[in-house]
Amino acid sequence: MSSSVTASFDGAVRLADWGVIRAAGADAATFLQSQLTQDVRGLDAERATLAGWCSAKGRLLASFVVWRPDPQTVLLACSADVLPAVLKRLSMFVLRAKCKLSDASAEWPLWGVAGGASPPPAGPPAAPRALTGVRPPTGGGPAGGRRRWSEPGRDG
Repeated sequence: MSSSVTASFDGAVRLADWGVIRAAGADAATFLQSQLTQDVRGLDAERATLAGWCSAKGRLLASFVVWRPDPQTVLLACSADVLPAVLKRLSMFVLRAKCKLSDASAEWPLWGVAGGASPPPAGPPAAPRALTGVRPPTGGGPAGGRRRWSEPGRDG
């Protein structure tokens, strides 16, 4: 006896396990440009990007979804369980930059939207990316397994 059950989800759900770090000030984008793996100064209000924060040895300490709602503010969405430690350590590097880092999770609640409730993407669709080499969590690091991005049609 074989039966297939298909479940669909249509709606929005609060992403309570995500938090937001706010970098505000005249030097916010310049400061983060020197700390993250992405071009933060090139971001505008129409686009978000993935970025990483690495140790001096190149090990990934945290990953973010980064966007700039206005020229003086940069927001970094990350896992809520690492947010306090990342905020504390990243604040140590601000020094004389005109940038204030704070936890903005209460002011910027994040929601996931799926199904017919999700808005169509703006602009042309991006080239597809495939997540390959994903293993289930085994306790071998913060993410539990190793992940590697690859372009479709390329081994590598």
